[in-house]
Formats: sequence, structure tokens, C-alpha cells
Amino acid sequence: MASTAYAAQPLPRSVLLIDQENQSRYWNFDLSNAFRAVLNTEPGVPIIVYADNLDLARVAGPLYENALRAFFVEKYRDVSIGVIVVNGARALDFVLALRADLWPNVPIVLAAVDDAAADRAKSVPDVTGHIMRLTLKDIVATARSVVPDLKRVALVGDPFDRNTFFRGFLAEIPELQRDLEFIDLTGLPMDQIKQRVATLPPQTAIAYTTLTVDGAGIDYLPREAIAQVASVANRPIVTGTENFIGYGAVGGMVVQSPPIGREAGRLVLRLLNGESASDIPITVGDFKKPMFDWRELQRWNVSEAELPPDSELRFRKPGMWEQYRWQVILVSIALLGQATAIFILLLERRRRIAAQIDSRTSLLQAVHMNRAAAAGALSASVSHELNQPLGAILINTEIADLLMTSDVIDVSRVQKVLSAIRKDDQRAAEIIKRLSVLLKGSQVWSSRELDLNDAVHTAIKILEPEAIKRGVALRVDLDQQPLTVRSDEIHVQQIVLNLVLNGMDSIPPGAIERQIVVRTQKSGPEATVSISDSGTGIPDDKLAEIFEPFVTTKPHGTGLGLSLARTIVESYGGRIWAGNRREGGAIFCFSLALVPAK
Repeated sequence: MASTAYAAQPLPRSVLLIDQENQSRYWNFDLSNAFRAVLNTEPGVPIIVYADNLDLARVAGPLYENALRAFFVEKYRDVSIGVIVVNGARALDFVLALRADLWPNVPIVLAAVDDAAADRAKSVPDVTGHIMRLTLKDIVATARSVVPDLKRVALVGDPFDRNTFFRGFLAEIPELQRDLEFIDLTGLPMDQIKQRVATLPPQTAIAYTTLTVDGAGIDYLPREAIAQVASVANRPIVTGTENFIGYGAVGGMVVQSPPIGREAGRLVLRLLNGESASDIPITVGDFKKPMFDWRELQRWNVSEAELPPDSELRFRKPGMWEQYRWQVILVSIALLGQATAIFILLLERRRRIAAQIDSRTSLLQAVHMNRAAAAGALSASVSHELNQPLGAILINTEIADLLMTSDVIDVSRVQKVLSAIRKDDQRAAEIIKRLSVLLKGSQVWSSRELDLNDAVHTAIKILEPEAIKRGVALRVDLDQQPLTVRSDEIHVQQIVLNLVLNGMDSIPPGAIERQIVVRTQKSGPEATVSISDSGTGIPDDKLAEIFEPFVTTKPHGTGLGLSLARTIVESYGGRIWAGNRREGGAIFCFSLALVPAK
């Protein structure tokens, strides 16, 4: 049997976690997961965890408890247990009743018990742990900060004498009643509770503890119960438990179950590593934190200034600047760039005859501004593409932080996480590099030999996120052979960007066919790039002058993009033209002279 004394020998590396309630409750589930996570950090021989739930919140009585004792005796008769962890005062009483016969000398760790249970345990040898202190005073303090001139508090949940976590509230009520009225709705059927909370008078707050079985004998998950109450309540709900935030509670000075589980896990490791439970005093755990649901604060018009210091706000909706900071900056830069480009072009048009020497410099500036405008149009899709590697870097950084703060550092796992961070960093850097090269461009008007296929391929990589965002299929058909021309790679990319973005703009919303095809091919002594779309095509009256300045088919277009494209192409001795396709849509082409083979 498991009655062997362990005082003179190491404890078996096995733990029995006994919960007084049902594991289906999120509170107990989170506590158990945090507890197991701490045990899993211990190197060496694995620790076996047995877990049982007494379900005493829903089922009680001598017959049931006698059956439980018989079940435990039979189940653990030949199982060696090193440490017993109890969650709840009734679980502690159950273990103490069986300890002499089944687990003599096995140390006990208190995970979540009240002061009364802890006082009983202090007279028992080999017991240690932490007290979880829940008080009605904390809930009332929160209610006062949420409801100005608070006059009354409606109590909703299981009867206090049926739940050991809240039974201390009964002793607090007389003192609090000196300046508050309490409306007792505990133990009522759900239908009656909902009727009462829907018609509460002003200057009232609802204090929700936990509801597992209502007055009609119907079982509830406590989260489901508070959600039903919140759906009809005409007053704010305060609570003392973290798990109800996000389900209708405004918040409060809440107890969190994961820290309780972690502290219990640390105590278990100390005992398994040789410390005596009798040498570790029972203390009050620091498990409470002011925490609130930002959405509920807005619903009930509660100012954040009224909350306790260092309060954590969950579900806060970020403002537009927080959500779209870089998009706003890039769009602003793009709009400023477009305005500047228009001003420069108008000024240079008037001075062209008198200032022929300065025209080329002004043209270069206009081309650069056009690139900035194109980059601005792509900002949202580039931002979305960047978010993926940056999000992965953040997650892996948090994992690395957890690994580095663990008792034993797993070097191989840290290296894998760092490798993943490096890979995502390189991916983000490549995205930024492509865009920054496009934005920087050439500072002088020059040309060099380049493969037209490479320049087109780079432009397509920049455009792919925007095409995905707009739901446009971007097909690319590059000539199998290198197409060597004399030009500027950034200028070629700019032409492709303008023509493809124009093609995307021409495809109406809801169009069945949403496609753009980009091709390169050798055409005699020239290399030709064609961009065809499935849009609305070019109006006949605009076709002849489509490349003239300020001619546009867009409602809000500037009419400068195609004009600049023609200027760039012709400056390198090329030509550009456009037409409508028989099957619908437009096609734009430009060609540059091939460099003769040497």
C-alpha cells in the first residue's frame, strides 16, 4: 500500500492533484495547466501527475462522500504518491480524512484554500502552501469606483455557505451593511435572477461570485451563467475572479488561477528535491490584481481615472493612430509627393522653353515623386505583408524569453527559436529592401546594361501583395532567354508598377474575370513588355491622347502616370503604345532596343 513512510528516503516523483470541484470549470483548468507547466520544467526523471475531481459543488452528502472514499482507497491502494496538492477547502478536508489510512506522512500542498481551512491545516504535520484570500470588501471597493454614490449591491451566485471560496463573505456583510444595502439573489432560479437584475434601482452594482447550480437545480458553467446575467442586467457587474472578465463583468480586484497553479508547482518541486513541508510556512498568496474590461467601462461610462492604480485593461480598442500609424504616414507622404510632383510639373511646363537645361532635373524629381506615390498606393498591402514576419518575430521573442527565464535553459530549443527569428527578420528585410530601393531610385539620369526580365520580375514581387489584396490574378510570362537592354532598372520597374496599378484600377468591383498578364518577349531588334488587363478598356475618345499630360480615365486620377511612363521610355530610345483587346480590357506595351550580342 501507499502507507510507506518517506521521511528517510526521497519522495516518489509522483503528484496527486485533487480538486474539490469539476475540471470543466475554466478556473480549475487554467490552474491545472499552469501547475503542470511548472513541473514540466524540472529536468531528470519525469514527474507523474494524477488528477481527480470531487465535484462537491454539484453533488454532496454522506453517501456520495463515502463512495468517493471507497473509490480513492481502491484506486490508490498500490500507487506511491510523493506529494498531494489540494485545490479548495473541501478537498483538504477530504484528504485529511483519508490520510491516516491511505497517505500517512505524504506532504500536502495547499493550492487555493481560505483562511479557515489554512488554520485547520497548520495543526497538521507536513502541510504547506498558500492562502487564497477572496473578500467581499474588495468587490465592494470596485463597485464604489464603478458606480458613483453606491447605495446597494445585488449578490448573484451560489449561496455563500455552499462555496468554500466565498463563505467568508457572510461574516463581512454586517459591517458593510452600515452604509450599504445588500440584495440577496443567491440561490434563485436563473429566470428569477434575470428578472431581478433587469430592474435594479439606480446606484446599484451587481456582485457576481460564481454560479454552478441555480435554485431550480440546473447546472451551469460559471462563465455561461454570468453571460446570461450580463445580457439583461441594467447595472454593471463586478467580480473577484479573472475568468469572468470578457463575459460581461466590468472587472475588479480579481484572483488569477494560473499564478496559484504555478506557486503550487514550485512548492511541489521544493518538496521533491528534499525540503520538508513542515519547514515551509503557510503564507497568504499574492494572487490578486486590479483588472477591467475596457468595453464594459465604455458601456457603463466609467472613467479610467476612477480605477485603482496599475489596473490592467483588457479588450481596449486601439485608436486609429495606434492601428494604422505607418499606413497614415506613408499615405501622407504619398499625397504630399503627388502634390509636389504636380506643382513641379506645372512649373516646368511653363518654363520649358526658357529653361531647357533645368527640365531634365525637374523630370527626374517628378519621376521620383511618382515612385513615392506608387509606393503609397501599395502601403497597405506592404504593411500587411510585413506584419506576418514581424508577428512571428514577436511570438518567437516571447518564447525565447520564457526559455531563458526557466530554471534549466534548453540551448537547442533557444537556438531553434533564434533561427526562426533570424529567418523572419531576413524575410522582413527583403520586403523593406525592395520598397526602399524603389523609393530611393536613381539620383541621376543614366543607363546601363540590364536584363529586362530581372527588372520586370522585381516589380512583380513588389506588386504581388497588392494583387492579392484586390483579388486580382497576376500572371507572369517571361521570355526564356535574357533580354539585355540599356536603361535604368528602377525606371523600368516604375513603368511596370504604373501600368499594372492602372490595370488593377480599371477592373470594376464584382467583375468575374479579374486578371492581369505581364509578358516579355523578343520582337526583332527590340525587347517588348506587355501588360494586359480584364478591365473596362480605354474609351475611344481618349485612346489617341492617353499618354498626354493630365489625360486620365480615372475619376480622381492626375493624368501624370502614363505621361511620365512615355517620357521615361522615350528617354532611353524606346517607344510605348496602348490599345483595347478584342476580348475586353486594355493592353499597354513598351519596347527598348536590345543590346547587340558581343
